[in-house]
Amino acid sequence: MATSINQITTGLGAFSDAFGIIRRNRMGKFFVVPVIVNIILAGLLIWGGWGLGEWIRSLWDSEHGGWLGWLGTAVQWVMPIVMFILFIFIGGTIVNLLMSPIYTIISERTDTALTGRVYSSDAKQTVKDIWRAVVIALKSTIKQLVLTLLCLLLNIIPLIGQILSIVLIFIINSYYFGYSFMDYTNERYRRNVRESNNEVWRYKYLAITIGAIYALPMYLLCGTFLAAYMGGVCTVAATKAQIELENQDSQYNGNIQN
Repeated sequence: MATSINQITTGLGAFSDAFGIIRRNRMGKFFVVPVIVNIILAGLLIWGGWGLGEWIRSLWDSEHGGWLGWLGTAVQWVMPIVMFILFIFIGGTIVNLLMSPIYTIISERTDTALTGRVYSSDAKQTVKDIWRAVVIALKSTIKQLVLTLLCLLLNIIPLIGQILSIVLIFIINSYYFGYSFMDYTNERYRRNVRESNNEVWRYKYLAITIGAIYALPMYLLCGTFLAAYMGGVCTVAATKAQIELENQDSQYNGNIQN
């Protein structure tokens, strides 16, 4: 089995090659969709924030003006800003979930470009694969959020607990992001959920490496807007790296299913 160093270097190398793979195989059109999804999601959250603020304002009797009326107006204007900030923090996770069908196609096309393998594309199987990808992504997101909340409890320990909390949250987020990107290959190879879990854990350092590349921009103000685009690039990188590692592993020789 590949060592931790081999998995990390393979992941980084695959990421640097991903842009060339996307360009050579004309997959750029798939990266227009994330931009549209981001704009729609941000717009819906801001619009929802305005509506929520208006509803809160309507609960107060502000007809007579005064401080209550001023506060109601302030809430109505602040809520869209709050929702936009919420989008900054969780938008990437939501967009990653919504983009699962597109990432499934990107991963398959990357595999075909690298190996020449062509996979069955009947409507029934395609819908089944996309549904599996969405379910896996949803489960991973729930686990990721629960473990993140548990890590936040470490903040009650001054300094050491706070540092440990940040580090663990980053590693956990990276692993589950990487899990999602690798699972597109696992489902294409007809691995069930347990087999997929074992596969990702087998190459956990690869999952963390790919996931960390995706997660890093999330800590920046513009991270959410880059997330869906980076998700497609990370899907290409995860697919390439996983194929390389499995080709080096005698356990998988001749065991890939179309």
